[in-house]
Amino acid sequence: MLKKLLLTLTLLATAVGLRAQVVTTEPSPLQEDATDAIIYFHADQGNKGLMGLTSSTPVYAHTGVLTDKSTSDSDWKYAPTWGDNAQKYRLEYVSTNLWKLVIGNIRTYYGVPANETIKKLAFVFRNTDGSKEGKTAAGGDILVDVSASGLQVSMTTDFEGSVVTPENPTVTFTITSTLPARLSLGINGVEVAYKDNATQLVTKYTFTEQGNYNCYGNAKDSDGKTVSTKLVLAFANASPKKDYPGGVPKQGAVRQADGSVIFCLAAPEKTSAMLVGSWNDYTVDDQYQMNRQDYQGQRYFWVSVSGLDPDTMYPYYYLVDANKSVGDPYAKLILDPSNDKYIPKTVFPDLPDYPTGKVRDVQLAVYWENINEYDWQVKNFRIPDHSNLIIYELLLRDFTGTEGQSRGNGTVRQAIEKLPYLKSLGVNCIELLPINEFNGNNSWGYNPNFYFAPDKAYGTPDDYKEFIDLCHQNGIAVVLDMVFNQSDWQHPWYRLYEVGENPMYNATAPHAYSVLNDWNQGHPLVRQQWYDCVRYWMEEYKVDGYRFDLVKGLGNNDSYANSGDSGTNAFNQSRIDNMRAIQEVMLQVNPKAIFINENLAGYQEENAMAAFGQQNWANINDPGGQFAMGYSSNSNCNRFYAPQDNRTWGSTVSYLESHDEERLAYKQNQWGAAGVKGDLAVSMRRLGSAAAQMILAPGAHMIWMFSELGNDQTTKDAQGGNNTSPKKVLWSYLDQPDRRGLYDNYSQLIALRMNEPNLFAENTSLTLACNSSNWNNGRTIFLSNGGKEAYLVVNPNISKEITVSVPFTKTSDANYYVYSASYGTTPTYSVAAGNVTVPANSYAVICTKNVKESAVDDILDDAAPADFSLSEADAVYTLDGRRVANPSAPGLYIAVKSGKAKKVLVK
Repeated sequence: MLKKLLLTLTLLATAVGLRAQVVTTEPSPLQEDATDAIIYFHADQGNKGLMGLTSSTPVYAHTGVLTDKSTSDSDWKYAPTWGDNAQKYRLEYVSTNLWKLVIGNIRTYYGVPANETIKKLAFVFRNTDGSKEGKTAAGGDILVDVSASGLQVSMTTDFEGSVVTPENPTVTFTITSTLPARLSLGINGVEVAYKDNATQLVTKYTFTEQGNYNCYGNAKDSDGKTVSTKLVLAFANASPKKDYPGGVPKQGAVRQADGSVIFCLAAPEKTSAMLVGSWNDYTVDDQYQMNRQDYQGQRYFWVSVSGLDPDTMYPYYYLVDANKSVGDPYAKLILDPSNDKYIPKTVFPDLPDYPTGKVRDVQLAVYWENINEYDWQVKNFRIPDHSNLIIYELLLRDFTGTEGQSRGNGTVRQAIEKLPYLKSLGVNCIELLPINEFNGNNSWGYNPNFYFAPDKAYGTPDDYKEFIDLCHQNGIAVVLDMVFNQSDWQHPWYRLYEVGENPMYNATAPHAYSVLNDWNQGHPLVRQQWYDCVRYWMEEYKVDGYRFDLVKGLGNNDSYANSGDSGTNAFNQSRIDNMRAIQEVMLQVNPKAIFINENLAGYQEENAMAAFGQQNWANINDPGGQFAMGYSSNSNCNRFYAPQDNRTWGSTVSYLESHDEERLAYKQNQWGAAGVKGDLAVSMRRLGSAAAQMILAPGAHMIWMFSELGNDQTTKDAQGGNNTSPKKVLWSYLDQPDRRGLYDNYSQLIALRMNEPNLFAENTSLTLACNSSNWNNGRTIFLSNGGKEAYLVVNPNISKEITVSVPFTKTSDANYYVYSASYGTTPTYSVAAGNVTVPANSYAVICTKNVKESAVDDILDDAAPADFSLSEADAVYTLDGRRVANPSAPGLYIAVKSGKAKKVLVK
């Protein structure tokens, strides 16, 4: 019985060709009026999400129908609520990886009224809680065609794919009809086999000549009614040997001087490849058989196509060795069969529809020559000094969106609207969490599939470019978070090979921190991909550099003594060499490019990287959290300054929070000391005091988005791992005085960095005391250079005011002023006594009068009329340049919004 079922695979008669089916049916073909329908789920096909389950493991079908009233393939009808574990949806175990669902009468099972026509059955299979799913190979819904009643015919083969090769020229065709009829097989209009008064015809046909073949399965009943189904096959020899024009293969789609386009795919160990594209309606055609070239030990396939309009989008894919359909690793834009339909037209207005019915289960690359035709306003952006970077780490998904909700619907265009906020905050660099095309639409981006394509869930290529262009207009650099240690399963090179036989991926990671599919860093094509990737984004999107994820995983396979922590964390020269090679490519594009490693390794390795001008992440979340919660133990914040962490001066990007760490405000709410936990004003002051210790330590620093508002949402799951689900959008925090006060503190501290860079230069005179012992007597950072002085005094105590000695060099209080202080506090200072008095939980910054408060000093004497109210201002200053959060005292103030200023009288 099982053998018979495996022969009756339902046909998908399109240019996709026939692949192993996730679902087969009995009877086949399946008809609307079937009363004994059975669905067979092959768990070892498709995405294999339920493969290998035991016979006792419950498997359920989430299933519905597509009818003549459905508007798209995602518009299911008569489906249960997700997670319905009713007995009718539970599958029966048949054998290893084979399960069945007895449906019986289709209309009765789904409850479809008689006036609706059933077109397809739709399935997603799952385990009990839905944590594992069985879907198509591309991760989409499984759709099964339903034919009308009466005479119908289907045709299947024992052949996987759409291309017949000389190695396997004989194909077995199985033609099945629902009623007795004359069955026949036609090849290019010639009948080659038939059987009278039958319901099944099984016949072999051997292809001998190269070309395209239209194969028809026909059924003709006694009344002369004929029904047919069609399958297109191409007979192709192995790809012929021919060198890429010029000799050196260039991967991806590359337009030539004569207007033709060469498509090129690297595929080691493969023998043939064919290009399939929209220009001929996705017909598998031997005209697009690709040439083969072996170059420097690697194999490339290429073919030239003429007549493609540079203004038109042309989706395409590669058919490799007659049975592997993949996208282009170097594609600049991707069409996704499963996820694009959920992207609103307002986010990507001109996105082509996925050609459902013509192509299935493959990510399509899009050739669009003019994808990079953006009119850049800033062509020669000056990257800020690397040691003076204040970086804002930003996840586009959660930065904007529906206020008060966690829908993850933030976009690039909405982020553009918030640039004045970031400009007012004062940061000079934005680091975007990965934007390369990733799996699904809802992600942090650390599951990339295509490294050259921006993910469409956030916007169009032009949206990204406009964002970067506007950042540059506002003096803000843009750095991309780049994930070179792993990819998700849709990467073409991952899909081309069987697990364990893939030359570009490791079957088992050689290091301890693998999450997804681990790249083989020593493979030449993998290395070339990295070089081409960093060059592309810098040249075409004008990004200013990169933060490289999990650099500990970017060593060569043989560079790890073992795959455990000890082998991974040991000094690794290959990581240094590999990162230097990437950096050299970047420096060819921009000698000032920003290069940041998330290495978190020993100081010897990181100092070796620093010798090349690279910077390394420095995680101060634990001691910063201890301080914020009100605990002196393990609260040493000296590590914000690289030399205090055995690192080269200026070589670290230190931070209190990142996407990988728990929020300090959440820690305060959960585990804060008495007097901190539950007190918003105290919590925000302590967060500002922690930020002061970070920002006023010379060297680059990073702010995880909304740290400046005291965001208190947890970033961890119950097991302590990262919770990557969308977070609530809480711009309303700006309306809370204590949180707005924290924002103002951040802005004031950053302004000191931006306006007085010499105070934070390597040659500045520095005294830093922010370790655990500096608690009762206060924490301090003293900076002086060129006659300018800045003194930070922090009071870590929860309940008492303290007075701290400060070595003022001037003779009078009038030579100094309170540059910045914790919101709602009034610190005092005395030059004669040589001290500063600071309230509990708070900080104060005392500066000499020649230290500029803000860039607003440059426009105070030329305040132009501007049409905005005081409440709408980005920032408000007194006439002597001191920033105030909520001006209430009568007087004249300067209000600034989007670079414009006006004088405002408060009565």
